[in-house]
Amino acid sequence: QMGTADAERALAVAKLVENDVAGIDVNMGCPKEYSTKGGMGAALLSDLNRIESILTTLVNGVSKPVTCKIRILSSEEKTLRLVKRIEQAGVAAVAVHGRKKEERPHHPVHCDVIKAISKAVSIPVIANGGSHDFIKEYSDLRIFQETTSASSVMVARAAMWNPSVFRKEGLLPLKNVMQEYIKYAVRYDNHYTNTKYCLCQMLRDQLENAQGKKLHAAQSLQEICEVFKMSSFFQEASDLLEKKKVSLQVKSPNNEDCTEDTDVIKMAVKFDKREYPPQITPKMYLLEWCRKE
Repeated sequence: QMGTADAERALAVAKLVENDVAGIDVNMGCPKEYSTKGGMGAALLSDLNRIESILTTLVNGVSKPVTCKIRILSSEEKTLRLVKRIEQAGVAAVAVHGRKKEERPHHPVHCDVIKAISKAVSIPVIANGGSHDFIKEYSDLRIFQETTSASSVMVARAAMWNPSVFRKEGLLPLKNVMQEYIKYAVRYDNHYTNTKYCLCQMLRDQLENAQGKKLHAAQSLQEICEVFKMSSFFQEASDLLEKKKVSLQVKSPNNEDCTEDTDVIKMAVKFDKREYPPQITPKMYLLEWCRKE
């Protein structure tokens, strides 16, 4: 998904990733200032000509399906006019967050407007915005879909609150979900700030209890594990990561046989910034290569 206010720049970005993604989506619903002040996100909703230009350029310029995500407008009539213009641009589907630009998650989702959109266009409509009002467990996904007559449902907050919402057999105990998530975070060395953010989303109204306050104060993965009484797991996982780190450091770049039946070459390469001119990093080399190619 991209945020954009310019058709040609959108196409240039899409061409960079075209061969690595299943589709290209344009964000036309984000109400945050960092999007709208640049003419992106929900700012596009008031400029039908620009929307049409961006989507038509992408549809004609890339080989992958192009979609977009919008919010509803001030009236159903204006919203239907918008989605029909979007459909005419040739997109493969449209995702609809059933709230207006100025509305927030605590406002009721307008299922009636999403339903009207679903009836008005022939392309798939993806219903979004039902976490607060509808979606508590797997069966609620179908209820939200049927209420809006949408072809499918997009879920964000309900999945953050408890990822097992997608489990057909029902929700898992939140404690178990959080412990499993922490294990993944530690094993893959996820940054503690992101880990803490996700856990806070799961705790929600429990953030003010003793455990929630300790989590909020945690400043490392180790401290997070201590909050959830997983210190022994953290130590074991850390020891394993350290062993892997040491084994990679002692490997010679050429001590693994390279067979001819694969295009993957394994090498233990350490990046030492001191060996490069100032401000030149592997990411910057990659960026320059992508621009040229």
